[in-house]
Amino acid sequence: MRLRQSLVLARMLLVFFRRRVLSVGVLKSVPVRIGALAAGVLFVAVLTVAAHFFLKQLTERREVWDLLFDTTTVSVLLWVQIAFLTVKVLFVNADGMLQLSFQMPVTNRERSLAFLLYEAAMTSVVAAAGVFALVANAIMLLGPASFGPITVSVVLPAILAYLALSVLHQLLTRVWTLARLERVASILNILVLFVLVAVYASMSGAMITRITGAFLDEEPSRLWATVIAGAADDYGILPVLAASTAAAAVLAFLAVALSPNRHIRQSRYLNVRAGSWARRFLSPYDWCLIRSSHTATAAVLAVALFIYLLLSGTANPIWALSLLTVGGLYQFTATAVLRSIPGTRIPARRVFARLLRAQCILIAAFAVPFTLIAAAVDLDWAADAWQTAAAAAASAVITTGIGVIFPAEKDNPLSVFLGLSAVAVVAGLVVIGLGVLSLSPWTTGAVLAGATALFAAYAIQGIHLDESRRRNEKGAAGHQLRSRSGTAHTGDNGRRHAGADVHR
Repeated sequence: MRLRQSLVLARMLLVFFRRRVLSVGVLKSVPVRIGALAAGVLFVAVLTVAAHFFLKQLTERREVWDLLFDTTTVSVLLWVQIAFLTVKVLFVNADGMLQLSFQMPVTNRERSLAFLLYEAAMTSVVAAAGVFALVANAIMLLGPASFGPITVSVVLPAILAYLALSVLHQLLTRVWTLARLERVASILNILVLFVLVAVYASMSGAMITRITGAFLDEEPSRLWATVIAGAADDYGILPVLAASTAAAAVLAFLAVALSPNRHIRQSRYLNVRAGSWARRFLSPYDWCLIRSSHTATAAVLAVALFIYLLLSGTANPIWALSLLTVGGLYQFTATAVLRSIPGTRIPARRVFARLLRAQCILIAAFAVPFTLIAAAVDLDWAADAWQTAAAAAASAVITTGIGVIFPAEKDNPLSVFLGLSAVAVVAGLVVIGLGVLSLSPWTTGAVLAGATALFAAYAIQGIHLDESRRRNEKGAAGHQLRSRSGTAHTGDNGRRHAGADVHR
């Protein structure tokens, strides 16, 4: 395997990201980019300052900082798993981006390494968002003395956890290939990863309790999650750093070596059969969403989350309906071919309504069995079903809007990741502001509903602009074609007249 080829491909994908992601949709506006960056910086600054007021009182208590770093290790492992799962969901059908490299002289393993770099970068961003406030304050308050604990409690566990998950993902892919299930391997992998996240999340509370109990008893906490920090206390940071680097190198080699030597295409659409009544009721927009592999992935995750919440009782399991809206992130670009058919031009608001209708049908199809099963376990869950349904509808509006404002050309997950990040930052600032104002629940709900409506209006305007741009491009292409044919026709006539003169 040639590392140089992987780096060249990664650089090419970076060019694609800059030209076809940052220059499409709302991101092509420089003020919008600056505003999004400013909002992200403001959000991080607010969280960092809030943590600073709490942590500055603990500057002299090193044992408390050790407790914080140990609990952070437990949290960062969960963040890495969630980020890894999220990235795999976004990359579940990225064949459009892969096609950019099919004509390049690279093997599939070299291609996998290039994509591994991008997945690692996206996972790092999500994981860093969860621990940035603590890490930044540790550096500000403890100075250089914080570098060692940060390395053994945050950086090394995160790197090793990500690489271990990558190896597990490749092993699972091999298993599904042997079982002749390679066409749905991505969905099965995501289901296994979700189970892993659910199991670890259920264990994390007990691990934090054990760490806190050991701190109160003035005893060292010996957990598998904090084994790197414990080894650093026993043997020093340099031997642990060397051993961790060697382990990371081995895991990285396995992650690349276990990748398939040929590209395994994933089914973009599933063969969902339905009766004649469904064919009469459902529109092409509805079928495009229902048969999408992204929808199948979301449905698998929604059912898994519903079962987990139903068994654990930690929250109303009907909240799992919100996961069904993941397919809306790609729906606008997936239905572009329907809008390009001659004679199918409709107003932008009707396009948005059709996109939203498909998601509402999907949510309703799952809401009925979810509510009935939840009611059989706890009637209070069924009584709150209207809240979960409203949240799922709002989530459908948001994901559809993200798909319009940040269009995922060639099903690239980078646009979707940026869109989700931008919306998460804005939503975080809104929630912080509402918390500071201490408004009543009804007032808070009205504000959130108004914000969702404004977002939908902005998305409709985005559809209108996209349709106008597409018509202009089609008109310009037609004009150029007519001009070329006219020139050729004139040339043919000239040659004919010249030939006639010669024969005379």
